[in-house]
Amino acid sequence: MARIFGKPAPPSPSLSPSSSGSSHFPAFLWFALPLLLLSAWGTALAKSHAPKADTPPGATLLAHVLVAPLGYQAPGGLYILSRESFSSLDFIDSQRLLFTFHVSKLLHRDQNASASDDDQMIHAEVLDLPSGKVVTSADWRMHDHSRYLWPLSGGRFLVRQRNSYWITDASLKPAGSIRSAAPVLNTQVSPDGNLMLVEGSAPPDPAAKKAALDNGDDDLPIDHQAVIAIMDVDSRALQAQFRTPVPIVLPVTSSGFLGVREQKENDYRITFFPFHGQKVLLGDVASTCKPRENFLSATALVIASCGPDSPDLYLDAWTIDGKKLWQGRRSGLTTWPTYSSALNGSRFAVSLLRVNQPISIPDSLTDGQVRGQIVQVFDTQTGAMLLSTDASPVLSAGQNFALSPDGKRIAVLRNGAIDVYGIPDQPPQKK
Repeated sequence: MARIFGKPAPPSPSLSPSSSGSSHFPAFLWFALPLLLLSAWGTALAKSHAPKADTPPGATLLAHVLVAPLGYQAPGGLYILSRESFSSLDFIDSQRLLFTFHVSKLLHRDQNASASDDDQMIHAEVLDLPSGKVVTSADWRMHDHSRYLWPLSGGRFLVRQRNSYWITDASLKPAGSIRSAAPVLNTQVSPDGNLMLVEGSAPPDPAAKKAALDNGDDDLPIDHQAVIAIMDVDSRALQAQFRTPVPIVLPVTSSGFLGVREQKENDYRITFFPFHGQKVLLGDVASTCKPRENFLSATALVIASCGPDSPDLYLDAWTIDGKKLWQGRRSGLTTWPTYSSALNGSRFAVSLLRVNQPISIPDSLTDGQVRGQIVQVFDTQTGAMLLSTDASPVLSAGQNFALSPDGKRIAVLRNGAIDVYGIPDQPPQKK
């Protein structure tokens, strides 16, 4: 069994299927890190119903909003594994949702089009709860099918259009433009919604390129590198900036980021690098795969690792100061996790694709192996599962579920409606 060895963990309940995000942190970067630094669209015909038989145990159905009258059409089966972003679902506050989705319509020629553009029109709607009435709407033209929206603190949202960003709120009006000088490869926002990470593609530093050529580093791409900038959303203050020879997924929180270094075969060291102060060694993990890490809140994270004799993943949750929170295990019949965290850090939700057999290489997954998508809510401090339900249609990019800022409600796109549930305070009683 793979585990991080550090401070003793307090007893914790068994964790039902869950997982962490994926990140590959090259060993070379470990040594470099210390140097880093709208008009209304109409009123929906939505109804609120009494709880159904399939309401998750212990939960309360608070709203049931039909999505077809809103103009939503589910993507076809060919897009199940595309990981393309066709929609998003987020709470503005406990009484309003932001629902955005792809709409099929004729697009006029864009005079500033790029050869790599793959345009789509995204329709955005602010929905009142529990009625589902459309309060405000807008149309946004996006130039690709990658993720375009992230929740921020204070009921605001970060919206990406190609290599530019803006901030919006319940008005859906753009404000606070941010532009990346390099083509954007990846965007992340910290769990508390206060920090953003932008990873772009840029020509390498001339000295680094010459050194790579002189050293005969044929395996490293020398024509382009990934440049990562981490900044405060409001002040635009730069917290860190650095280059890597290849793109990576770097888990980030408002106070720092994680480093995973392979010590020897099947042995990895996990370290937290604060933007200010000394690094914190969290521990070592024995794993037959590269550990995958994800922040659950501003101060808590989970590491997923592989054991030698089981397809399941083993989970260890820590605080950024090295305190062990809980241990758990995720079924090998679930894969491709996506996360949503309450802005106050109390709870997190994860969606997973259910598959009919263990997948040793997740990217080898085929449509026929997918059996559905589950969404589960956990207590961040204890790892206790508070709610489990399904989402449909299957959207491999996620964003078809969201936690409210206070962690007390979850919205899930399922069976032609947005269902909003009140989350129980304690795990459901087993029968």
